[in-house]
Amino acid sequence: MLTPVDSLPLAIGDRVETAFLHGLYLTDKVRSPEEQRRAVVQFAGRGRAACDLNRIHKELATQLGARAASMRLLSGLHAHAAVFMSVSAPGQRVMVLPEEGGGHFSTPAILRRLGLDVIYMPLDRGRLCVDRRATLELAAATEPDFIFVDRSEGLRFEDFSFLASLDGAVRIFDASQYLPQILAGLYTNPLIWGFDLMLFSLHKSFPGPQKAGIVSAEDDELWHQLVSGLSTFVSSSHAENTYIAGLTLARRNQIGELADRICSVADDLRAAFREHGIDAVDADEQGDPSWPTTQHIWIRCRDRDEAFRMYTELGRARIQTNYRLLPYGIGYGLRLGTTYAAAAGLSESHVPELAELVAAIIADGASPARRHAIRTLAECVRASAIGP
Repeated sequence: MLTPVDSLPLAIGDRVETAFLHGLYLTDKVRSPEEQRRAVVQFAGRGRAACDLNRIHKELATQLGARAASMRLLSGLHAHAAVFMSVSAPGQRVMVLPEEGGGHFSTPAILRRLGLDVIYMPLDRGRLCVDRRATLELAAATEPDFIFVDRSEGLRFEDFSFLASLDGAVRIFDASQYLPQILAGLYTNPLIWGFDLMLFSLHKSFPGPQKAGIVSAEDDELWHQLVSGLSTFVSSSHAENTYIAGLTLARRNQIGELADRICSVADDLRAAFREHGIDAVDADEQGDPSWPTTQHIWIRCRDRDEAFRMYTELGRARIQTNYRLLPYGIGYGLRLGTTYAAAAGLSESHVPELAELVAAIIADGASPARRHAIRTLAECVRASAIGP
């Protein structure tokens, strides 16, 4: 599994202990008896669970250096929609990353559907990153109400601290692709850069369940407006997955090991691919060499047909990748990632054999012998899996 958007939950075995929660309607609001009496509807026997959910939210906030947190959200794009439904109004302006610059392709459609005016950060296509000067100039001219960095692509963890100089805009960062590295301290926390809110899915880079979360730098009016909105737009807390996420957060050593491994294995794979003549984009082509590398790997292809052929042959050999149009005008190619594979056991010691197999499949196609070799390697990899 060499994709950057799949994860292997570390606490999946704990579902034996949490499965009874799956069908229960639970709230994360702790109410006094008088508040319960005044409420429109109440469900008996849920008070302890509400306290548990708040403890998990507090732990999430603590680990991310935030003042408040919620995991009421269901997925990354659901978070995009629910957050802006809660804190924005039709006609307000949002500055986002364009898809060409690593932004999520669905975000502008969601924001426009909510009646928001979308403008894009200008790009420095030569350096494969945001054009900082042009972005600040555009922000000064257009005065956006929100700055939303929803970066889902990138060979390096791009530095967006320069946005802290913009006054008047609410700054939101989507950390779905970077959460383990931020938790482990390998990447700078965007809240330190001056972002007000940070949202993320828990099933991409983080080895958790299908879920999303959001944290706030301050327990302020913006946060209370957001929480009020989430209570309206998300009726239940879907508690089982929140419990699973909390049990995963408790495995801090394993999260740190994963964060280190997904990046180091990706670095080794990029280098090994190039040694075998595969046109893997060098991380040094992007931005500043002081920015840390990520788990993403981009393979350039001559054209769309070559990209699809490579994707198909690798899939036939049971190597899962993404076929897609790569950012910054690179063209059609393959997008690989190491999040799932690293949690499943892929380490630096497996890279030479894996790179050699990938190169052979790209050159000559899949075969029963190569598919068997991939299966054998996968069985060897499992011995190095992170966690039980």
